[in-house]
Amino acid sequence: MINEALEFIRREVRDHLSVSDTEAQLESARVLAEEGSEGLTITLINVEEETALRNTPNMFIVDGQPVQRQPSVFMNLYLLFAFDFQNYGTSLFNLSETIALFQDRRIFTPADSRADNPFPQRAVQLAFDHHNMSFEALNNLWSIMGGTIFPCVIYKVRLVEIRREVEDEVLQEIDTIELNMSGT
Repeated sequence: MINEALEFIRREVRDHLSVSDTEAQLESARVLAEEGSEGLTITLINVEEETALRNTPNMFIVDGQPVQRQPSVFMNLYLLFAFDFQNYGTSLFNLSETIALFQDRRIFTPADSRADNPFPQRAVQLAFDHHNMSFEALNNLWSIMGGTIFPCVIYKVRLVEIRREVEDEVLQEIDTIELNMSGT
């Protein structure tokens, strides 16, 4: 699920910036330190659980019987968008355009799906929040990734749902309980 969400995001940014597939990569941080990795690199730098949604229903009806299933886990993904184009001005322009994209379209839903960029199947939405880092924290992050600093922005992508698919079972959430208080 995480890989599908990140690939959807990569293609959205690629299309918005009008760059090629090779200029918009989803790669690990070590690629940023390598020579010749020109363009936009999107790197997952942290994953955290959205604890506010931990208490979702876990009782369902399967073939008329109540069944307990573990609820989905909702994750927040922290993404680093680093720009290393041959021309520094191009890097700054693409950084600005990426910020403009997520300012204009902060939330992506299945309605944003296109034939060439399908929305992740099990995702409800992807919400983008700009994540501020202090100079010290940013310095520590770049030191871990090889020491070279590129124009970058970090976004927290909220509510990526992860759940194990159960095949051949139709789950219906229990939404009402009837009590017979008459004693009969």
